[in-house]
Amino acid sequence: MSGRSAPHQPSQGSPLSTASPFLPRMGDLAADTGKGGGIGVIVALPGAESPGFRLRPPAGGEEWTAPADGTTLTPVPARPTHATLAEAPEPVYDRHADQASIPALIHFEDGTTVEAALILTPGEMERLYAQTGRLLGAHDARWGKP
Repeated sequence: MSGRSAPHQPSQGSPLSTASPFLPRMGDLAADTGKGGGIGVIVALPGAESPGFRLRPPAGGEEWTAPADGTTLTPVPARPTHATLAEAPEPVYDRHADQASIPALIHFEDGTTVEAALILTPGEMERLYAQTGRLLGAHDARWGKP
């Protein structure tokens, strides 16, 4: 866990407006509407060596240039890779809603994390309990525990 946290949706970050275009940094993934939505990694920023943003497909290939003002570029959000249990706060059961809330961390491929909650109905809690029991049984059998 990197400990870094980043907004992955506009509602989680600072307010967006037409006055604040996306200006990527080196290594960022960006979609270029000027190239039909093609996705590339920013390999050069506008400046003396490049008239605009230079992009290269993530798997390699032919580079291209996007306008220096960044108007054709949009951010490509990082994909989630997995979730883990959060250290705090403790899980809670809401009797009125008849559901449990388990704090979790969602991990993204860029190393960032975001806090979330796994919400479970009583039926889902029973399934999780049964699945966890089978996993613990397999673990105990592997390590010779009774």
